[in-house]
Amino acid sequence: MEFKDVVRRRRMVRRFDQRPVPIDVMDRILDTGRRAPSAGFSQGLELLVLDTPDTIAEFWSITRDPLFPWDDDDVAAGPTVLVLPLPDKSRYIERYSQPDKIAFGMDDETHWPVRFWDIDAAMSSMLMLLAAVDEGLGGWYFGIVHGERELLDRSGVPAHLRPIGIIGFGYRADDEEPQGSWTKRRRRPFEEQIHRNGW
Repeated sequence: MEFKDVVRRRRMVRRFDQRPVPIDVMDRILDTGRRAPSAGFSQGLELLVLDTPDTIAEFWSITRDPLFPWDDDDVAAGPTVLVLPLPDKSRYIERYSQPDKIAFGMDDETHWPVRFWDIDAAMSSMLMLLAAVDEGLGGWYFGIVHGERELLDRSGVPAHLRPIGIIGFGYRADDEEPQGSWTKRRRRPFEEQIHRNGW
């Protein structure tokens, strides 16, 4: 598939067929995510993959917000693989403490103009969403509003790490229909968003 077609076809999918994603397909998606930009080549991204029926069911149970619970039908048609991108800022601080980077002064977290560990994790997430389209899968990026630390502790994730979100992967369900804000709002015109050589 041409890259421009991958980009145009990418959208969030929320209903999935429940057949499992082959490990080799998922590994190609994960490996694509590992090739995202990484400040100083710090490689400070960990990817927690949940891909068994038990770990997926546990995810939905732990993250079910009592005030705004997951809809049972949505859970039944949820992704068959969940990936948690976990940036590790300590790897960035350590990398920028090395002789070839120390002059930048970013061996101290407060000196970073932006949190590159989160940005790099977001770029990795985007690459994985695009790779999923190329592999014939759907992808869904969403957040955890309840039970995050319990989930991480249950999975043995070190205490200093937390995800920037969750990415669900799987085959689109036959009855999956486009939804979300983009179906009700127009895309801003190109000329309105692009500012060449000034505002």
